[in-house]
Amino acid sequence: MNHLINFFLNSKIFISLCVFCLALSTQFIIGVYNLNLLLLIFFGTFLSYNYQRIMFHLKLKKKLSNSWFVRNNKLIFLIVVAAIIFLFCFFKLKNITKLMVIIVSSVSLFYPLLRKIPLLKIFLISFSWAFSTVALIYFENSLDFNQSYYVSIISRTCFILAITIPFDIRDIKHDRFKLNTIPLVFGVEVAQKFALTFLALYLCVECYLYLQNFAFNFIISASLCFLYSFFIVKNLNKNVGDYYYSFWLESCSISLLVFLIITSILL
Repeated sequence: MNHLINFFLNSKIFISLCVFCLALSTQFIIGVYNLNLLLLIFFGTFLSYNYQRIMFHLKLKKKLSNSWFVRNNKLIFLIVVAAIIFLFCFFKLKNITKLMVIIVSSVSLFYPLLRKIPLLKIFLISFSWAFSTVALIYFENSLDFNQSYYVSIISRTCFILAITIPFDIRDIKHDRFKLNTIPLVFGVEVAQKFALTFLALYLCVECYLYLQNFAFNFIISASLCFLYSFFIVKNLNKNVGDYYYSFWLESCSISLLVFLIITSILL
């Protein structure tokens, strides 16, 4: 069982599910559903994160690189399958959405180079997630790019920044000699406060967005998501293990969809 859980987390299936749930949350809120786009986002995320791993291992000595590919033959098979499904979903998109997917994919493609620019790493991730889980849905469904769209982008970006900063805190020893991240520049305590501040901004923006339409169920869902995420980020410390980051912190992205479903049933 532990081996299966580790594979589920380490293969980036879980984080792909998190992005899938964020995109589904957007569709749930605006009342437009597109399974093809959701599948593209899921498999695109899976390919993006595993592309970074493959690039890393290709840079290792040939013997070490080959051994990693041999040990992870099941993962390589899943990557091939994911690529096929991704392409199938991609060619079913509208032309404008295809262009947007190519743009956001280029960020992933050049991420190994772009992440070396001081403090840029976290904003690249936030842009990619926010664009994929909000903007692509608007493009594919030909929705109006009104105030709600721009406010939703801001809200989603704040949320992603909040749950991404803790990963920079986790990687502080690894990044020390390679990157300038927020924890390295401002310190761990300040970085954690930044994360909590972005969470508070997320809630404020969500309340501003939904109070205009008296959508109290969405406000309650966002508030519960805020409280859950605040608790997870607030309790970060040097003693928490990898599961805390790879499962509990990542699960903040899923919590919004869970609370949206619960409030829609109860209210």
